[in-house]
Amino acid sequence: MVALNWSTTLIMYLDRNSSTNYTTQCVFDVALFLRYAGTLTVILGLIGNFLSIIVFSRKALRSRSCSMYFLALSMSDICVLIGYTFENLLFHGYGIQLLSNTFMCKSVIFLIYASTDISNYLLTLAAIDRCVLVSYRTAQYRFCRKLIAKLLITFVILLFSLINSHFLYGFRIDSNGLCLPRSTDYIHFYVHHYDSYIDIIKTVLIPFLIIFICNIFIILRLTRKTNLLSQTSIRRRCRRRQEKDRQLTGLLLLTSILFIILSLPSEINDFLRTNLTEEFQIEYACQLWINTTIFILLHQINHASHFYVYTLTGPIFRKEFQKFICYHQQNRQKKDSHDYSKKQSITNPYTHHDDIEDRRFSSFLRQTHSLRHKSNKSDL
Repeated sequence: MVALNWSTTLIMYLDRNSSTNYTTQCVFDVALFLRYAGTLTVILGLIGNFLSIIVFSRKALRSRSCSMYFLALSMSDICVLIGYTFENLLFHGYGIQLLSNTFMCKSVIFLIYASTDISNYLLTLAAIDRCVLVSYRTAQYRFCRKLIAKLLITFVILLFSLINSHFLYGFRIDSNGLCLPRSTDYIHFYVHHYDSYIDIIKTVLIPFLIIFICNIFIILRLTRKTNLLSQTSIRRRCRRRQEKDRQLTGLLLLTSILFIILSLPSEINDFLRTNLTEEFQIEYACQLWINTTIFILLHQINHASHFYVYTLTGPIFRKEFQKFICYHQQNRQKKDSHDYSKKQSITNPYTHHDDIEDRRFSSFLRQTHSLRHKSNKSDL
């Protein structure tokens, strides 16, 4: 049996701070894998995040500060998936190059890095919010508010847009029509500093440490509160509110675990690749590219899977989603019944008129019969 080889063109950053296109033959068809797995991930992710936006915008959830963070997180995840589609999926999976002009090149690279940072730190803000809510009774009324959440979300968006604004200057279109770093100095900064240890510390390690510490506090406090609540009787309204807070906290814990499991491998891979020699990268180009493709796909699954995690593990989210579906089904049924009755009145324009005439004629006959009966009595 003869093994099939697929031609793969890779963009490689070399030790001398330059970039080059390297074409090699790989046994595994990376483009085919990316075309099916990547497309499915993006489609399901976009659908799920749009549904998450709808559910977290409902009245029962949008009044809570944590729901505001999840709402903004869904919007940011959509931006991540769109950037991944333009930069990676279409080019490496379908051979479509949309980053062939300066505007698309700069804006898409900026969108990928900025939205990824924003998503991770919105999740961090949600962890801090839950930690304050369950740990500090006096501070929760000042910090865990909808207005504070909006201000912090705006601050995070502006901060990481500013931090990643250097991509708007540093990338350009080269003579081959590829979106690459502008100069040798910027290549050195981007490859050996920003996209290696700076990005892994800023994007993964700092959020992970904050989320991990907050989750430890949350678990300890929830365990203690559960024991106290089992010993005391509380009002039904208070118990229902605490149940919603507990479920939102559970969503945060699981989302945080998925964040570190699915995001960290891609960042570690980027860090390791920048320290490999040129000879090693050329010799194992196919293996490195396969690993990179899989790790990037895992990173996108993290941004695409939140809705399905919420639905499977969050009863309150599931309940609000069911209400949303039932509400639209009821509206559709009402509209159909109204259209049907309207159609009946249009197709039978004389039905109502004939009914009125029949009732009038019946009344006339009854009156005539009554008068005849009275006249017969008077004759007798």
